Amino acid sequence: MSPERTSKSYDELLESIAVKAQVKEGKEFVRVALREIFKHGTIGSKSLARKIFLPIPTVAALRKELENEGLISRVKKGALLTEKGVKFVTKELGLIIYDDFICDLCDGSTLKLPDNADLILDKLRKYMSQRPTPLTNIDQAFGKPITALRRALLMVQNGDIENRNILLLGDDDFTSLAISLLVKNAKITVIDIDQRLLDIIQKISVDDNYRIKCIQMDLRNEIPDDIRDSFDTILTDPPYTKIALKLFLSRAVQAIRKEKNKKIYLAFAHREPNEVKLIQEIILEHGLIIQQILPGFNLYEGAELIGNTSQLMVLTTTDRPIVTIKEIDKESALYTGEINPTKRIYICENGHEINVGISEKFKTIELLKENGCPICKSKTSFHRKKTIKN
Repeated sequence: MSPERTSKSYDELLESIAVKAQVKEGKEFVRVALREIFKHGTIGSKSLARKIFLPIPTVAALRKELENEGLISRVKKGALLTEKGVKFVTKELGLIIYDDFICDLCDGSTLKLPDNADLILDKLRKYMSQRPTPLTNIDQAFGKPITALRRALLMVQNGDIENRNILLLGDDDFTSLAISLLVKNAKITVIDIDQRLLDIIQKISVDDNYRIKCIQMDLRNEIPDDIRDSFDTILTDPPYTKIALKLFLSRAVQAIRKEKNKKIYLAFAHREPNEVKLIQEIILEHGLIIQQILPGFNLYEGAELIGNTSQLMVLTTTDRPIVTIKEIDKESALYTGEINPTKRIYICENGHEINVGISEKFKTIELLKENGCPICKSKTSFHRKKTIKN
């Protein structure tokens, strides 16, 4: 077989797998997945999703198609290349195993943890143990302690904490508390729609003598006049929809001082290239520039639809930041479930099927677990049977 035909044949196979598994990133990410499996020997779906920044359901679908092609097999520890798979990646794709050059100490975050990191993380775990059940209908996905600490360390490293007025637009990850543990006199304001979280943050702030002010508000409303144009540093982790990105960036622009080189730290899901282009265009529309992008920086509990991880972007203001969205109607669709409504069918431990979705009795799996199966009242072992896009 000529090199040209060989190239075409493996390209067609990768493309076919990408289409069948609905990998929006295309055939290149099928190659990337095979490379990771080849490099690690065996790897589970969650680890693979985090390595290549794909949603866990997408990775599961990709694994299924790779199995159907006989390229991988399923073993106890995850996916393993078959003999056919090894031949394909070495002969057809020409892959070679290299050592992993990502720093073991920082895991690619570019940050060295301080000597007292274990004490800080223990304190954050204690704080975070008080968090209530996340409200997935408003896209809450709680960050892990290391996420809050990494964010705080990066902000300290960049000189965006000391003698700065700091605003967090949403803080279900308790980054305000991580900042306070590093720089106790840091002046922080937290705006969140969830009063439950604000009550916990405020109580901890009082008990531990931090300088955190909490404000409950829906960011569909504009930033109050008394705190506009008053912040030096802003961090936000908005719902991962385009309208939410525009809304939260508009609120950040309203709140930040109208000077060049003020920082906005933006956490957002990894997306395929065409969507990334749109995201970056939205950022530029607000008179902001992208100074730094850190893939896989934020780690979450749950959040399988984004592979339990997201990127962190460091944005910098120009001398003309722009508000693109003013006040919008409270009924306006903002969250993922509103923009892309789905119905999920779960099965309880006794075999009863229950529909979960924005138009169903149980809008989230958390509500189903809290109330139990409506037929047998079981509150454990709910298994998702399938997802239906409306």
